[in-house]
This record gives sequence, C-alpha cells and structure tokens, in this order.
Amino acid sequence: MKRTAGIGLLVIVLLSVAAFQTKQKKSETDQSKEQPKAPPAVAVSPLSLDFGNQVVGRASKSKRITLTNTGGKKLYVNSVAVDGDNSEDFTLVRDTCTGATIAAGKSCVLDVSFTPAQLGTRKGGLTITDDALDSPQKLGLAGSGINSIDVPPTSRPPQ
Repeated sequence: MKRTAGIGLLVIVLLSVAAFQTKQKKSETDQSKEQPKAPPAVAVSPLSLDFGNQVVGRASKSKRITLTNTGGKKLYVNSVAVDGDNSEDFTLVRDTCTGATIAAGKSCVLDVSFTPAQLGTRKGGLTITDDALDSPQKLGLAGSGINSIDVPPTSRPPQ
C-alpha cells in the first residue's frame, strides 16, 4: 500500500513539474512573439494656417493646431517656435506641447493668433522640434494686413 501511495505521489509531482515547464515555455514563446513598439511619430492637423484678411495692429481670433503622437512609444516635444519672414506678426498664445511627453495615440494643442504689423501678405512658420524620426516638423502661417477702412461695416439689426 505504501508503495502505491509513493508511486501516486511521485506521478503527481512529475505532472506538476511538467505543467509548470510547459507554462513557462509558453510564456517565453509569447514574449518572443511581441513586436517591438514603433518609434514616436507626429501627425499635425492642419498643416498650415491662413488667417485671411486682418486689420493692421488688431489681433485675430486664435486658430488651433493639434499635434498627435501616431507612433508606439512616447513622444517628447522639445520646442515650438514661430519663425519665418514675418514671424513677429504671429503669436503662439497657447502651447501644451513644449516640454511635454505625449503618450502613443494622445495629442497636445497649439493656438496661434495673427496681428499684422503692415499692409499686405504676411508669412511665417511654426517649427516643432521633438524626438520623432522626421523632426523638425514645419508648418506654414499666412495672413494679409488690411486697413480698417477696407472692412465693410456690420449691419445693425432693425429696431
């Protein structure tokens, strides 16, 4: 009887060890099948802003740019800078991107306004520097400075 119990116990121990080894090998196989995550990547929308006609010296309403991390790893945004021929006419009024680490699939926003200093076409740009492979990203900014006399009067509602 003791012999049968001993053999039964030995069989249970061997089956337990075999099950543990099978589970461990499956876990190792699953880990080896995991694909490495794609590096951070940037999608910017829209790719440019056109403010149209704006009275010289008056700020426009701000327009929004959304920057999204379309990669698999976190994206670090080092800086966002207004540049270009008439950079002084464009202002970054809100920036949730600079210095931020953006998780995969998440976004940050940039709001830009336009205050033309002179009449005529005004052009600038926005340069975003980050750790994506295609850094820096460059966006176009445009608008036209006009005289206030060129703005048609607004109609008043009838009283």
